[in-house]
Amino acid sequence: MNENLYKLFGKVVISDFNIVDEGLKKTFKLGNNSEYGELVTYSIFPGIVISYIDVYVENINDLFIEEKVNNRLLEINHCLEGRYSYEVADDKTVYFGKGDLCVSVYNLTKSISDFPLNYYKGLEIFIDVDIANDYIKEYIPDFDLIGLYESLYSSQGYMLARSNDKIDHVIGELYNVDERIKDSYYKLKCCELLLFFSITDFSKDESISLSKKQADIINHVHNDLINDLESKITIEELAKKYGISKTSIKNCFKEVYGKPIFKWRKEYKLDYACKLIEEGDYSISEISKMVGYTSPSKFSQAFKEYVGCTPRDYKI
Repeated sequence: MNENLYKLFGKVVISDFNIVDEGLKKTFKLGNNSEYGELVTYSIFPGIVISYIDVYVENINDLFIEEKVNNRLLEINHCLEGRYSYEVADDKTVYFGKGDLCVSVYNLTKSISDFPLNYYKGLEIFIDVDIANDYIKEYIPDFDLIGLYESLYSSQGYMLARSNDKIDHVIGELYNVDERIKDSYYKLKCCELLLFFSITDFSKDESISLSKKQADIINHVHNDLINDLESKITIEELAKKYGISKTSIKNCFKEVYGKPIFKWRKEYKLDYACKLIEEGDYSISEISKMVGYTSPSKFSQAFKEYVGCTPRDYKI
């Protein structure tokens, strides 16, 4: 079932991969020894496949390419961890993160830009509306899957809902399903999701789309923040350097990376400090300086607040 949809996976995944085929369940192991992670997929209905995504990759171009298709495909994306982005217009990119839910038209929005945090966990439901429509009507007679597709196609091509309790309730249970009931349970949850979209007001779109210029600037800002961890960098300096307002830098950076700019940098420094401690090539005092702290005591305090133990205890 759904061999046409599985052929699409083969077209967009360009890294080496192996497929473990277990009937309705297929696992794509990405890269040598799953170095890029896995896609675990299940056929739900004819025309509908759910994919659990767990990938970690520094350059998305090592893993995926874009492939336009003739099929009329809808995608439902939910982010569990990390951040994800794709183009939604000629010069616009939308980012979404933990708990966010999006339904989109594949050919209008499926231009993958990035996994900004270099990892991503979530689920994605692929729907070939022309094949799946009749099967969905058996469960929801009044639901018009083709109508949903055409409505999205004639507008901006996607609907994005930010994380909230309703989404958590509808989606959360999909991440922990007993193997004995998966086949029937996925069918029910898929129908529930479609009903959820049919009654959800997406008119208050909270998403911030970035232009290519803005996305490029934030990429440069990101590089500035990590290339010299010892230096102190201010918003004023960055705004002047790239010719945009301080507010734009703060808002755009948070949209891409999911956190305020200096909270993100502090956590990046402390994560990097963990790696340096694990490697064992430097003293705690040296690492403190390397990640921009003026004294080992301030470094130890920040490290303990973030990691839960002191640098010396972490080293043991």
